[in-house]
Amino acid sequence: MKLIEVYPFYKYFIIFFILITILFTVVRIFVINYSLPYLIEISRDVDFDILIRGLNNGLLNFYEPIEMPPGIPEWPPYYLYFWYFMFLPMKLIPFEIGVYVWDLLRLIAVSFVVYKSYNYFKNKKDLFIFYLLLSAGFCIDAWFNNVNFIILFLLYYSYVALDNGNKWISGLLFTLSTFKINSILFLPILLITKKIRFKDLYYYIIPFAFICLPYMIFPNYFFQMISNWFSSQDTVQGFSILDSILWKALQPSHLMFISFLYITFFE
Repeated sequence: MKLIEVYPFYKYFIIFFILITILFTVVRIFVINYSLPYLIEISRDVDFDILIRGLNNGLLNFYEPIEMPPGIPEWPPYYLYFWYFMFLPMKLIPFEIGVYVWDLLRLIAVSFVVYKSYNYFKNKKDLFIFYLLLSAGFCIDAWFNNVNFIILFLLYYSYVALDNGNKWISGLLFTLSTFKINSILFLPILLITKKIRFKDLYYYIIPFAFICLPYMIFPNYFFQMISNWFSSQDTVQGFSILDSILWKALQPSHLMFISFLYITFFE
């Protein structure tokens, strides 16, 4: 245990992230050029593909079902609308290049958080567990090319901003992370650990309410999103509405930012 407390083990995790990124890049090339098992072919980069296809619907039709390739059911978008603007730059890049840009952004963002957090959090045992959980989430997120690394990055710097007394900046970064609404769990963690008090919630609620104004002005838009939360694709999420909601809220790739909630709670 002494070794964990004193040795800069974050370096090995960063090397691991680099190797995983290279490995999955090689697999992608094989998927493109060679016939591989069906599940490998349809799952590799599937989330990135869904997000790009979702932008094709435009902002006004953001919550319309996304048409998928044969064999994959239509996908109902459920992110908050402002994700459209956050992800739009990737739409301007050809898909064949964009997936590699997204890989690189994930590698840089996660490595930076791991590097910075090593000296930021004091309990090295909990930090090691954080890195282990993060690594599992990284592998899943990288395979499907999902977006959870952005939430991790935003929540980490929201936490740092709060620690430095910049509560409005913390609230803004937190608000941006809620394009996946389950990242709102960050607020109860801050309250339980007494990093903020109830009177401080307005630093977070005001930016969140402001960015959600379109839902108040266009309630049908809001109800479309809620309806998508309750939708279910039997081949993916299960057979009940509860299965569908739980899958959207607790996917394995969410370990990327759930691991950060772990370290903030136990630190």
